[in-house]
Amino acid sequence: MRGLLYASTLAASTLAGCLATLCVFAPAMAEDKPTAPVTYSEVPGPSLPLALKLAQRALDACQARGLAASAAVVDSEGRLRVLLRADGAPKPPVAAPLKAAAAAHFDAPGSDMEPREKSDTAFAAEIAAHKDVYNPHAGSLPLHKDGKVFGGLGVADVPHADADACVRAALSAVAPELK
Repeated sequence: MRGLLYASTLAASTLAGCLATLCVFAPAMAEDKPTAPVTYSEVPGPSLPLALKLAQRALDACQARGLAASAAVVDSEGRLRVLLRADGAPKPPVAAPLKAAAAAHFDAPGSDMEPREKSDTAFAAEIAAHKDVYNPHAGSLPLHKDGKVFGGLGVADVPHADADACVRAALSAVAPELK
């Protein structure tokens, strides 16, 4: 009985402490202006259906070349929207999102960034400092809508020239949806 009384007293004491804390901080919290929830249209980047279509078109283009690849689409801030890995792709899908993020961040195709990394020491240093975020190699393109970058598409795990052809074919296939 004594243990039950102690547990009840402890619970009542804890509840009283929580209520006292709420009474102290609730007025301060009430003064904060509530923020509206973020709606999907406010999130930068391609919609999920468009991102899926881009990634699938890229894989289809690679498959037409007899290659199994990985494809990724990111939003304008480099956040992953979609990552697809074809059956038989030879590696884990690590490079595709990094290629897409580089294309979006630098607003440049990977085929332009790859030689730049070798000739521009400042660019090479930035890439080296963020090697876990960007992969500036062929097989990536920035995505534009209304004249602004709103994402990136990357293909990996195949030779760079093939990856580049696959992203260009995918972008060409959905170009009317980006206007």
